[in-house]
Formats: sequence, C-alpha cells, structure tokens
Amino acid sequence: MQKAISIHFELTRNPTWEFPKCGYNAFALTIPGLIMGCGFIKLHPGSDGSKIQRKGQIIMASQKQTSTPYLMATACAGLFTYGMVASFIGATLPELRARAGIDLTHAGTLFSFLYVPQVPMVFLAGPLIDRFGKKLVLAAGFLCSAGALIGMAYSSSYAVLGTMLFILGLGSCSAMAAANTLIPDLYPENPSSGLNMGGIFFGVGAAFFPGLVALLARHVGLVATLWSIALVVGLVAMVALVQRFPPASMAGGFDWGQAMSLLINPAVIILACLLFFYTALEVSTNGFIRTFLEKDLNASARDSSLILTTFWIMMIFGRLIASQVVKKIRGPQLVLGSSVGAIAGLLLIALASNVVLVALGAAICGLCYGPIFPTTAGTASTYFSRIFGTVFGILMAVALLSGAVVPPAIGYVAQHQTVRSGFWILVGIACMLLITQLIFNSYERKKLLPSGPA
Repeated sequence: MQKAISIHFELTRNPTWEFPKCGYNAFALTIPGLIMGCGFIKLHPGSDGSKIQRKGQIIMASQKQTSTPYLMATACAGLFTYGMVASFIGATLPELRARAGIDLTHAGTLFSFLYVPQVPMVFLAGPLIDRFGKKLVLAAGFLCSAGALIGMAYSSSYAVLGTMLFILGLGSCSAMAAANTLIPDLYPENPSSGLNMGGIFFGVGAAFFPGLVALLARHVGLVATLWSIALVVGLVAMVALVQRFPPASMAGGFDWGQAMSLLINPAVIILACLLFFYTALEVSTNGFIRTFLEKDLNASARDSSLILTTFWIMMIFGRLIASQVVKKIRGPQLVLGSSVGAIAGLLLIALASNVVLVALGAAICGLCYGPIFPTTAGTASTYFSRIFGTVFGILMAVALLSGAVVPPAIGYVAQHQTVRSGFWILVGIACMLLITQLIFNSYERKKLLPSGPA
C-alpha cells in the first residue's frame, strides 16, 4: 500500500490536475480494472455537471482505506448483484408458482412484494448511509437478501414466499443505494463517469443473468438455483465486510431537519422530476416493446425477444460510451442530448409500420436511455457531496414511484386503445424530460440552484 496522499482542492472551471498512477496491479486484477484501465487520473472540473465551486479532499491509496480499484470492483459487483436479484423472479416464476401452488393472479402480485418495499426502503437507506457509512448498509442489505433467497428455496406457501420477497426487496434496494453512493466517493473528480461504468454491471446482471437462472432452474432445480444466487450475494457482502470503506459523511450526527429541507430544494426537485420521467420511459419501453411488436405488427416471439435484448445491449453500450464522454462535456449537456435522442427513438417506434423500424427505434432508445440515470445521479453528487446518500434516496424513491405508477397507465391505454397509443404517451413523457433538463440547465447557468439543503 502506498503512502496516503491528501490533496486539498477547489473545484473551478479551468484548472486540470493529473496524479500519478496508483494501485495499478490491484486495479488490473479486477474486472472493472480491465474495462476501465488505469493510467493517469485527471480532474476536469465542470465536466460533470455543475458550475458551483466545491472544496474537499482527495485521498488516494490511503492506509486507512482499501484502494480505489478494489472498492470500485465491490461497487460494480454490488450493482451487478442488484440487477441479478431484481430480475431473476421472472425467470423462475414457473417454478415458484408450481412450488407454492398459486395461479397467475397471485403470481403477478409476487412482483409487488419485491418492488413495493423498495420505495420506502431506498428513502430510509439514504440517511443510514450518510450516518453509518456505505459498508454497513451494503453488507447488511446483501446478507439480508441472501437469507431471503435461501428462505425462498424452501417456501411452499404463498404467504411465506411473499414474505421472503418483501425481505429481499428491502435488503437488495438498500445495498443498491450503498453501491451507487460509494462510487462518487471513489471518483469525486467525475462521479458521472464512474456511475456510468457501474451502471454497465447493473445492466449485465439485469439483462443477461435471468437467462442463466432459467437454464439452471430447468437443469438443477429451483433449490440449487436459489442457493447459487444466495452464495453470490453473500460473497459480495463478505468481501465488503473485510474492506475499509470511506468514512460516513455525517458520522458525527445526522441532522434530520437539514435532510427534510432537501424536499424543497430546487435542485433536488428538478433532478427528481428528471428521474421520474426517465424511469417511466425505461420501464415502459422495456415492458411494452414486445407486446407492441407482437400485437400491433404481428411480429414473432423470437423477433420481439431479439429486439428487447438489443434494447438492453444498447443501454449498456450507451453507459460505456457516456463514461468517457462525460470527461469531455458536462453531464447535463449529455442528458440534454440523450433526451433529444430518446424523443427521436420513441417517435420512430410510434410511427413504425414494420419490425425493422421498431428495432431501429428501440436501439436508439437504449443508446440514449443508458446515460441518463447515472449521469443525473453524478450531477446530484456534485451538488450534494456531503449528504448524497440522503439525496440519492429521495431521487430513487421518486424513480421507483414512477416505475409503479406510469406503466399501469400505459397498460390501461394499450388495453382500451392500442399499444401504439401508449408509445405516443411515452413520446410526450420524453418531451417532458427534455423540458425539465432545459430548466435545470437554465437554472444552473443563472446560478439559481443551491448546492446544499435550503
């Protein structure tokens, strides 16, 4: 371990600093290290989203903290694990139904058991992270999740299965919040770049792991499959427990009055609206693209599945590209461009007369959706570095609420009119996303956004 290097800095628009390589060998041993590379760490103030000035510290390879590459690997593993846990239920639903002896109506409510508790939990996880640190929340969340998965392996009734899913939702959501808020601590010079990179691992876990889970369930059975997932989740928790995380930002005491004032902070309100509209787009596009293809355009199930997979792959590529782009341009400008691209992709889908056009529109949507959430979260971290856990909790609670409210409304329109009509609503929501980002950029340019609790 190298000696600690503490550098006080003031974030302004012009200067650029370079630091020597640090922990290269450790970095190269991790999957994130192979993807991200090492080299020199450059600070490009202003490229990540705010024009505000911020004072703070950068601690590199501190003797009191596990090296940044290892902690980044843990954060990425945590996001991959959350993506895996959040999406596995669909892949194992037939086996879960058979074990619990439930019909399709009751099976549908299993998703509610998993997702509904995440809304209040992510809101509460933020203050816990700021007060007690990321390590405790991440490890406790995943250990709780591992226990719930093992319980599910032996659940033979609807009530027990629902309870285990409820616990799984609480644990996995809190761990996800801890993993996301850890990354800006590791890369304070450009948190949007790190968050986009972490988002790639969430996308891989959510998009590709369910297929492996379904394959395992068919060949080795549900119990062995759930135990395998639980072991992966538990391993991430155990690795986190032996690492030394950055200290809690508010370890000296949490001010609930200050936290509550964030609810009326203009920056938080605008950023929450951005994620509300974005989540509505992502969840609804993912949820209805196959139905649109098969019902309105008579596409085959194989073609619709391939296009949905393309959508997810392009989201991953979008985040990979964004992790480098935000080093050159400011985060809000990238989100603005992504919003325009999202409108173009959704218009192409809504106007499409054949499967090829829908495939192109879905690819454009995936590419443009990808950077929006992590880049917006990175922007939030530059405004609220000391209390980012609480701010992230507020933003995620609003995002999850959007995912629970908007898709059913789209489904209602699709049921009573056409699925295409639902996509026209998504075009309108994308326009609202663009307008909201324009408002944020305008407020920021005029320096009207406070950088802390009101």
